[in-house]
Amino acid sequence: MDNSDTDPLTAKVLKWLSDQGYPLEMRVAQALRDNAIRFTQSEYYRDIESGDLREIDLSIRIPLRDYNEEIPGAYLCPVIECKSSPGKPWILFSGGVKLSGGAKIAQRYVLERARKHWHNFAGQVTRGQVVPDPWELHFPSFSYNDPPAYSAVRTSLGKSREDAAYGAMTSVTKAAYGIANQYPLRGNTALQIAMPVIVVDSPLYSCKLGPRGEPEIERVTKGTIVWRNRVPADGAGHPIITILSEEALPEFCSDLNKTAESLRVHFERYPWHDRPM
Repeated sequence: MDNSDTDPLTAKVLKWLSDQGYPLEMRVAQALRDNAIRFTQSEYYRDIESGDLREIDLSIRIPLRDYNEEIPGAYLCPVIECKSSPGKPWILFSGGVKLSGGAKIAQRYVLERARKHWHNFAGQVTRGQVVPDPWELHFPSFSYNDPPAYSAVRTSLGKSREDAAYGAMTSVTKAAYGIANQYPLRGNTALQIAMPVIVVDSPLYSCKLGPRGEPEIERVTKGTIVWRNRVPADGAGHPIITILSEEALPEFCSDLNKTAESLRVHFERYPWHDRPM
């Protein structure tokens, strides 16, 4: 029963909650649940730099093959950081970044021991050896509209200079790397394909330089950041971060399920996944 109209303390608690990220996290969890996507709230991972355990808002873990004691498990594992700031739009800065089709798949966080196999898989996909062209229809979670952004900022529209976007990108990429390299399974190591994702409940804009040298902005519902801040510092490629507004969650879930199904078919068909890594 909601007694916030008569209970001042309850009203204060509800007001406090509305200013935090918890309701957004709960709504994202509900969207995943509605689409039959497995996830864990308040997941922990080990920070590659400090070695400390840290928390990420949501961790998805979609099985890509049936459990078998003889071979490694495989999972599609987007990790999600939720950032609530309804009055503070986010801006994605585009220009000067381009990835080949293979890199769009290869530069994802996977188990370090499996990276060679994952790069081979990316090459097979883009050469048309796994699915018919265009491969983006079968693996939409690995695709994005070019050009991607190279950075992002959350506007303050005030005096605050807090760099919330940088903090979110740092934590979600560390979480993706940490989760990609955990979960041992019966002596073998599970293959986790981890993808950093940021969900915001504020307006999202794409910004590029116009022909006259003036910034041009466009309202969008999702975007991709190819970030030059490598995690870990000696990593094989730059992190690819998906950022989306809350309204884009249904499409995100649909793309995730479609990508998982295509990966599942591939894992059943190709033998390299059946060898211990």
